[in-house]
Amino acid sequence: MTERPREGLPTLKALVAFEATLRLGSLSAAARALSTTQPAISQRIRGLEEAVGQVLFERGGGGLRPTREGRRFYDEIAPALKTIEGSIAALRSRAASTRPRVLMAADFGFAHLWLLPRLARLEAVVEEAEFEVVATDRRDEPAVRIADIGIRFDERVPGVDRFYPERVFPVCSPAFAERHGLSADAPPSAWSTLPLLHMDRRNPRWMDWRHWSLLAGHAYAEPGRLFAYNNYPLVIGAAEAGQGIALGWSPLVDDLLRAGRLMALGPTVTRGSHGYAVETRHADNTLLRRIVDWLDTELGLPSSAPDRP
Repeated sequence: MTERPREGLPTLKALVAFEATLRLGSLSAAARALSTTQPAISQRIRGLEEAVGQVLFERGGGGLRPTREGRRFYDEIAPALKTIEGSIAALRSRAASTRPRVLMAADFGFAHLWLLPRLARLEAVVEEAEFEVVATDRRDEPAVRIADIGIRFDERVPGVDRFYPERVFPVCSPAFAERHGLSADAPPSAWSTLPLLHMDRRNPRWMDWRHWSLLAGHAYAEPGRLFAYNNYPLVIGAAEAGQGIALGWSPLVDDLLRAGRLMALGPTVTRGSHGYAVETRHADNTLLRRIVDWLDTELGLPSSAPDRP
């Protein structure tokens, strides 16, 4: 089916002239800001009014006042114009930069809880590169396909550059533990009836409470209160807020444990069949190898570590 062309879409110049006039309060101020003339600004606004079929300014008394529809239209388009302006500025900056740009794609949990807090350290180590991080759990995201370095949680497959096996243990906030009389060595039977937080159980990649209990050697009873979230940072945020007990993935929660914002409960389960895989588009690229070595160091593994079981 052929898409119908947009009819009567105002020009970007007209939209910018309208936004500047309302924001700055006069045609002359908008003309100075846009390096043009007052008649040109007036003509663009009249063309915009014709295109949308609405009067956007009340004229008279030597000034302009936005109509109710004009004010509403401004509130709707001003953020979009600001976004466009920012995107163009960023694009120009990247075009002018002589430094190589490295695109890193990672799951939400790894990106938000582990990578982004360490990004400044990575930039200090690899000063000659510019980094962009995309957080997504979708494998069909275009950025995942073109990423220079991809970090994803999944089942282990042959040929990955690095693989960090899954290590999982229950975590909660210290306040939650105190409120319910829990200690770090409390057995699961002591907290199995308390609120449990979990990733969406329809996603087979993630270990759930039933599977963790099986691997930990503890009987599992369906809890009366189990809360599911659709991304891992939400799970951990809820645990920090004292809303329940979550399954903690190392290394994602390690910083929170060291900071005392979370505490560990129960045994640790290690599952070698699943974990975080690191893949690079260009395995022989010296710059990318340095970044992967940095990942090894930050994760506590020897530099240039081989693929691990």
